[in-house]
Amino acid sequence: MEYDETERKGSEADPGAQAKTGTSSDDESFLLDDETVLVDTRPTWWGWTGSLTLAGMFVGLGLLLSVAELALGILALVPGVLIAGYVWYQRTYQRYLVTDRRIIVVAGMTTRTTNETWVEDVSGFQTKTTSFSRSRGYGTITVSHTVTPSGFGMGGDLQLQGVPDYEQVAQTIRRRQSERKGR
Repeated sequence: MEYDETERKGSEADPGAQAKTGTSSDDESFLLDDETVLVDTRPTWWGWTGSLTLAGMFVGLGLLLSVAELALGILALVPGVLIAGYVWYQRTYQRYLVTDRRIIVVAGMTTRTTNETWVEDVSGFQTKTTSFSRSRGYGTITVSHTVTPSGFGMGGDLQLQGVPDYEQVAQTIRRRQSERKGR
């Protein structure tokens, strides 16, 4: 089945997201020349609440201990700084893109990894949220090429974790998938 990409409806883009065509000033060599980005987002900070709380506890403990014993304080401070740095790196160097053709997860700083799937190849679609994440407006979206009776199949999943405004992003994917499959 062949798709005509020259016709694009303006209603399919999220009102809050700016659609862009082709590449921009960022290194977006993974986009096709005539591909339009409908959603460009990063995982929310709320997804790392537990890790950031633990980092804060280590930093606080390190500062308290440094008053009595500087070496012990620095020893307690280092894990907190390392955890906070890891969280910052994970959030800063991961992007979720939904285009008019594909769903793409881009990760990495010096080594860039992309995982992607074509919208029309998606056979399973799942959203997940907890009461905490739902109250803060984020969730996880999982798309799959294969669905087994017990759930999503191994190896065919593309997971977007901590997606801000995940319901709107999921609706954009559903709408785009419906248009691509001609339903």
